[in-house]
Amino acid sequence: MKRALLILFIIPFLAVLPAKSDESWSDYTNAGNLWDGQKSITNVEFEKAIDVLQGKQKQKEAKKKKKRVKKLSGGGTSLHSGLDPMSEITAQDPVKIKDDEGQLLNIPVKLYINGDVLDTGFYNVLGEKDKQGDIYLSFYQAHDLKGKVRASETDDDFNSESINFVKLIPYNEDYIKVVFGSLKFNAYAYIRYVGQ
Repeated sequence: MKRALLILFIIPFLAVLPAKSDESWSDYTNAGNLWDGQKSITNVEFEKAIDVLQGKQKQKEAKKKKKRVKKLSGGGTSLHSGLDPMSEITAQDPVKIKDDEGQLLNIPVKLYINGDVLDTGFYNVLGEKDKQGDIYLSFYQAHDLKGKVRASETDDDFNSESINFVKLIPYNEDYIKVVFGSLKFNAYAYIRYVGQ
């Protein structure tokens, strides 16, 4: 019963459909004449048009690359030569460590050097050999010489992992051993200290 009603409802629409479509087919009678006014394009003209479109695409890619570089480097050129983001990176010479700069040492106790008291703190210890061959360890804070003590040269490296070193080693209740090493020589000195 439901099928019959559905069929009766659809039949009137199908009867009207061909009449409407007949009217619209009359508009396509000139369909064959649509290409009559077109100009033919040669292969060379086609390739030029493609090159123009690809050129625009390459310009867009170049702009995107420039924006990425600007975003990473902060844009513009650097004030320092050789740091321009578009320049080639050149190899740098290895850093050379000067042997005469000394070694940093933290001294946690007061030391007596030549009758003067050397307070606790950080000192730059510099080992020097004079013309007679005597070795001296100089204790600097900033550029001020705070103390100088005579040391003895040795071949012992005091189990140090590096070539340049300076350490404090407890010796007994009254003295502490300062050991120093560099490319030129290794040395040690016993210095009297005041415990805390």
